Amino acid sequence: MTQLPVDVDAHEPAAPPRARRRTLTLTAIGNVFEWYDFTVYGFFAPAIAATFFPKQDSLAALLSTFVVFVVGFLARPVGGLIFGRLIDRKGRKTIMLFSMLLMAGGSLLIAVAPGYATAGVLGTLVVVLGRLCQGLSAGGEQGSAGMFLVEWAGTGRRAFFGSFLNSAATTGVLMGALIGAMLTTTLGTAVVNEWAWRIPFFLGAALALVVFFLRRDVEESPVFREIRSAHGSVGEQDTAPVHRMPNGVVFVVVLGFIALWTTTTFITLTYVPTFAFAIVGVDASGSLWATALGAGMTAALIPVGGWISDRVGRRPVIFFSGIGYLVLAVPFFTLIATTKEFWAVLLLEFVLAFFSAPILGTGVALIVEMFHGPNHGFLVTFTMAIGVTIFGGFGPYICTWLISVTGEPVSASYWVVAVSVLTLVSAFFIPRNLHTRPLAR
Repeated sequence: MTQLPVDVDAHEPAAPPRARRRTLTLTAIGNVFEWYDFTVYGFFAPAIAATFFPKQDSLAALLSTFVVFVVGFLARPVGGLIFGRLIDRKGRKTIMLFSMLLMAGGSLLIAVAPGYATAGVLGTLVVVLGRLCQGLSAGGEQGSAGMFLVEWAGTGRRAFFGSFLNSAATTGVLMGALIGAMLTTTLGTAVVNEWAWRIPFFLGAALALVVFFLRRDVEESPVFREIRSAHGSVGEQDTAPVHRMPNGVVFVVVLGFIALWTTTTFITLTYVPTFAFAIVGVDASGSLWATALGAGMTAALIPVGGWISDRVGRRPVIFFSGIGYLVLAVPFFTLIATTKEFWAVLLLEFVLAFFSAPILGTGVALIVEMFHGPNHGFLVTFTMAIGVTIFGGFGPYICTWLISVTGEPVSASYWVVAVSVLTLVSAFFIPRNLHTRPLAR
């Protein structure tokens, strides 16, 4: 009986530099638009609340809107279950193509959904369906694209290559914030709430289709091609297997890592402008401009964080990010709540960018490196989807709920503190030499 190679990138499947660059570029561009489509909902949460929920207490309407926001995240594990299996059987590229079509469809549904005043609950159901499509898409895209980048990179460059997935994701958040800021500045909050919030979703659907056509000519991962050719042609691996934790233990450790990994995006970048505008009372356009600038800085620093991680290891950069968030979360949220000024939001976004970038730069490579076995793609994709759903999807809702229960805006920072502690604990279980090990199958 034939056996697949245990450490498939030990031999570094050769790939021309030009092919690597093209793969990196097209995968990253796809993730820019994928994450733009998925997270732009959070920037327009107040407008969506006014459109699809009956007139009521504004905080209650915002909570209802974030419930629908969570729906997209709940669909991610389902996408991980479905597409994770296919990643191991059909390859990374196939799932990356299909995910773009699904994201385009979801964004278009949200863009055309009739408001509550026109169609009652039907419009809300259309938005929910759109978020489900977006969630399924994101559940498959993140794992497949992450493995695709890391497998193309080879040992010594995995975090750097993988960092472009999160750099692209942050750039997508930046796009959403910029478009939100420009629409709010030029048209005004009233017009955005009435109809202009739909523009970003139409744009997102169109961009996803463009990426689909660009990605069709991208080559499959050289690691996956080697694994596929190994069926029926490769005997016992001639290198000694590396001792690895059971995948069940890895699952728990990775979830702990993902806690802060996702919070850096879904709280610091996606939730903060809503927190500043809808809860604290900071000017809406100012909040979005501050977030856009912070997202731009974070996106630029993420590859630097990945490069450093490839040299010093995964654990040091995680400790750096975790301690930074643990110490700074409460003071910064307090500053915004007490000053209610644009500069306070901008300061939070700029300073936390230096602590977000290291963990975002190392995250994709770490998750791919930690798992092993014939269901590698499934484990990576499903765990990412579960972790992002729990800590990213529920994060904005939990923060808003904490504020509604306590009556104190600063209580939103308590969630950030909690996930920082969880990630710091999980870092102790991550192998010190993980960045130098060959990828396992």
